[in-house]
Amino acid sequence: MNWALVTGGARGLGAEICKKLSKQGYSLVIHYNTSKVEAEKLKVVCQDLGVTVHLVQGSFNTKETTEKVVEEILTLDVPIKFLVNNVGHYLIESLLGTSEGDWYDLFNINVNAPFLLIKGLSDAVAKQQGAIINIGVAGLESQKADTYSAAYHITKQALLGMTKSLAKELAPQHVTVNMISPGYLVNSIDIPKDLMKLPMQRAVELSEVADMVQYLFSDSGKNITGQNIEISGGVRI
Repeated sequence: MNWALVTGGARGLGAEICKKLSKQGYSLVIHYNTSKVEAEKLKVVCQDLGVTVHLVQGSFNTKETTEKVVEEILTLDVPIKFLVNNVGHYLIESLLGTSEGDWYDLFNINVNAPFLLIKGLSDAVAKQQGAIINIGVAGLESQKADTYSAAYHITKQALLGMTKSLAKELAPQHVTVNMISPGYLVNSIDIPKDLMKLPMQRAVELSEVADMVQYLFSDSGKNITGQNIEISGGVRI
């Protein structure tokens, strides 16, 4: 039995990833913060597909609350082989317009939480030669000066650096570490009203990202590591 942990798994992209993995026979630990009702409904959906599901609630806003989530996951005593760091805090604001509170929240949720989760679960993942996926955003490796969502992009650039460093560090243990960076998802809060302005004239389906997660977790993806795979339809090339 393969176990996967998906953070922020109750809604949106996280829920789509959970559904995809459960259809492939993965048992799940689904993390959520405030979306209890959605998490419980998703649990039933995934269990009906024949897999085991645990729900874990918690905030990533501080080091202490994140460590509590990690402890609860470890208490479940299930062999996590795969990890998807899907939770992300998004802020549309210039750098100087970003409050100190938002700055720390962005780093705690987008950078520190994935770091603490990987630290806490790395032994289990390595023991099973598993895989880690961090969710980024399109354009990180060609990113020019940004004033639209400046602090958010800075955190995702930090997460990309972490992804590459971990990929090199964990390669001898046959653990892959990659980033998937979507463009405008169909549920993005700032998706353009006129999709014809996008390079491929359509948004990214949640299922397209979920399919890539499943591929990287499969035997076909065992030699792919340290990569930032953009699913963006040409956005921010």
